Amino acid sequence: MTAFRFRTQHAFLDPLRRGRVDDAVWRRDFVTGACAAGLVWGGAGIFLFHPSSFTHQVFLAFVLGGMVAGGVPLLSPLKDAYPCFAIPIVLSTTFSMLLIGDRVHLIMGLMILVFGIAMLSSSGRVSRLFQYATDMRLKLALSIAEGSALQEMLRIDELTRIGNRRFFEEQLANEWKRADRAGNTLAVISADVDHFKAYNDRYGHPAGDRCLIGVARAMSSALQRPGDAAARIGGEEFAFVLPQTSFLGAEHVAERIRETVWDLNVPHAASPVAERVTVSLGVASSDHPSVASAADLIRASDAALYEAKRGGRNRVATIGS
Repeated sequence: MTAFRFRTQHAFLDPLRRGRVDDAVWRRDFVTGACAAGLVWGGAGIFLFHPSSFTHQVFLAFVLGGMVAGGVPLLSPLKDAYPCFAIPIVLSTTFSMLLIGDRVHLIMGLMILVFGIAMLSSSGRVSRLFQYATDMRLKLALSIAEGSALQEMLRIDELTRIGNRRFFEEQLANEWKRADRAGNTLAVISADVDHFKAYNDRYGHPAGDRCLIGVARAMSSALQRPGDAAARIGGEEFAFVLPQTSFLGAEHVAERIRETVWDLNVPHAASPVAERVTVSLGVASSDHPSVASAADLIRASDAALYEAKRGGRNRVATIGS
């Protein structure tokens, strides 16, 4: 019986085999093994009971009592397993004691019975504590998952589903520290949709929202490295963080973003720049002499964006080295 239970436990600990069998089957096998073991040990309380050797009887009672006590922490977590194991042992030993009939054996039989009832009560408490601990772990896991999901939601722009200003600021701060430690360059791109107010006035705000969603997707798709981050930081304002990127590399990315938006070919009849939606972009990198902090990097990219607008829009302006 012990070999059977060991094989079952070994199979359960194998992830491949455990995944192929329903949990109810494992539970049934575990309870069945506990019940069978209880019957075997209970049989020992009858068939190995020596009617004339008191020392033998006491020894057997202690052995079986130890089995009953030892099963509390091992079997209590699973409902029905411990009672099915302990009751046959306690009843058989009590019966063997009471069968002799003298006062000493009657007292010993009653003591074993009381001991068994106490162990069943303890098992019930352990089972409840185990269930409580399991419930608390599940609640904690759900709470952690919900907290992580909430934190993620707080960093996502509700309309475009890319990063928001908070996400951008955190990414910039983290990447600036990383670049400063490693001695790498860091680039930032600021971008505006050209004459977006005129677009809203001409086509309406629902169309404007759809336009921003399409532009955000297009610009995000233009980023080809996992570490690059895109964010919507205002109405029609976007920003990009490009780790380990010089101003020349960032200028190339910005131009790819501009072309991607141009290729959307979204009509914009109210724009004096072109008859489609366009974007202006400003590029700055940390290797510029005037950039000594993340705030300087943002100011430099904003200044470059202003130059792109002043130069006619639908273009990329840079502040590099």
